[in-house]
Amino acid sequence: MAYYPVATGNDTSGIYEFFRFVNNTSEGMFFTVVLFVVWIVSFLAIKQYSTPKAWTAASFLCAILSILLTVVDLVAPKFMYIFLILTAIGLVWLKLEPS
Repeated sequence: MAYYPVATGNDTSGIYEFFRFVNNTSEGMFFTVVLFVVWIVSFLAIKQYSTPKAWTAASFLCAILSILLTVVDLVAPKFMYIFLILTAIGLVWLKLEPS
């Protein structure tokens, strides 16, 4: 049976410590998965317009969120770069799309 650490009152004295505990317990994957879920949900919500617009908007939103999460050390910088690259791809795709 796997051992899972349990947060006590001393471990989580604020919201940041709680999020850090959750992220460390999941080996750094919690906010990474949250970012990809936000990308999928926002892409599907904006899909009513066009695919390049939805791709770019979802990528830009997640790029901003990933920058903030990287600054507070909750997401690895490589995921910030991934979303910035996805945003750049979306911008190129928007530029190549016929009006």
